[in-house]
Amino acid sequence: MSGSDREASNTLMFTRRPLPYGRPPFAEKAAANRTQALQPTLTRFKWGNPAVLWALAGVAVGFGFAWVLFTAITQDGSDLPSYFTEIGQDNKDLPPLYDEKIVRTVFETASPAVVEVQTVMQFGRRIGDGSGSGFFVDDEGHIITSDHVVEGAREITVRLSDGRELSAVKLGHSQHDDLAVLKVDADTVSDIRPIPFADSDEVSIGEMAIAIGSPYENRNSLSVGVVSGKDRSESRIQRADSFTGAGGRTITDLIQTDAALNPGNSGGPLLNAEGEVIGVNSSVRVQSGVQIGVGFAVASNTVMQILNELKNPGEFTRPWMGLNGRDIEDLPVSPGQLTVDTGVYVVKACEGGPAASAGIKDDYLAVIMARGRGISGRGDIVTGVDGNPVESMVDLLSYVNNFKVGDRITLDLIRNGDPIQIDITLAKWQDTCE
Repeated sequence: MSGSDREASNTLMFTRRPLPYGRPPFAEKAAANRTQALQPTLTRFKWGNPAVLWALAGVAVGFGFAWVLFTAITQDGSDLPSYFTEIGQDNKDLPPLYDEKIVRTVFETASPAVVEVQTVMQFGRRIGDGSGSGFFVDDEGHIITSDHVVEGAREITVRLSDGRELSAVKLGHSQHDDLAVLKVDADTVSDIRPIPFADSDEVSIGEMAIAIGSPYENRNSLSVGVVSGKDRSESRIQRADSFTGAGGRTITDLIQTDAALNPGNSGGPLLNAEGEVIGVNSSVRVQSGVQIGVGFAVASNTVMQILNELKNPGEFTRPWMGLNGRDIEDLPVSPGQLTVDTGVYVVKACEGGPAASAGIKDDYLAVIMARGRGISGRGDIVTGVDGNPVESMVDLLSYVNNFKVGDRITLDLIRNGDPIQIDITLAKWQDTCE
């Protein structure tokens, strides 16, 4: 939805889960191809080749110029920072990458409440295992983790920081938020202090971000970085038809970090310098199969919003408007075809859904006929909800997240160039739209 399907294809959820039927037959060939692709192409140099001689001459001239410039600037080296003039020596003037005392204090305070989540899953007649992380959120034995860590698990065990292993049961879960709550016997963990939550709306880009978890089953591992971004979004479920908006519900308000996150970190806390939870580690961006230091955590305010719901057994579902939309700025439109520059273009009003029942008009037939390369302009454009401006599908979803199934909202629309308003009643989320 809203173009996020393409991004989701490059997003990896952090759980260690083996393939149910062993290594696929094409794995060896794919691995060989990757290895080959990483090998540089070697060219045999011939000294008599004029191109080679010119290249060597250029290198020599460049090196000589750099040396003259270096000596002119530094003279005896006194103008250079000390850590350049004392290479190889024990230099205590180097600035620290972060305040080690703060990091140690946060780890010592929070790590006892972080657990390793071990699961047993069944794939047909085969049994597999998986692992992730989680942390205590109260003194009643409730543990928050990622939904994809415990999805389909038939047995769940949590391993505490002191090495104890406890059986856990899964209570509520939300696929749309990638969150789940586990429960252990409260009496067995009465000595563990839960980790408090911070207000993720107050998080600032550049502030410290500390991740604690069990990457590759290395219990209570720590990594440090910064908050790289806020209000990011990723699609939890992938679908084939990205232009028409067919796809899973986008997770909104994610916190981006460069703290190292690896398989097994899912469900663990992302903490600020005060040791408060600002997010639940969930996924990482990959490029050509390689993690590139772009991780995402579900914001703490999202967790707190639905935590009480997740303490009840069953699936928590977000409300559904019953429409698939695309951001106007992403549409292949002709100049002057639309009267507004921002908003959500209604590509599909799902049959029998709240939007279609309220009379919202879509442009699905024209989009299909154009094979995603154009629109007719006859679809409604959502520009606001309950008087709040909407510039993107993420804006719309973020606002609707504040409501429950059965609530009514008012959409501000542009239809054939004219502003109108339509009330719709939110329904239970549906993954299909026909």
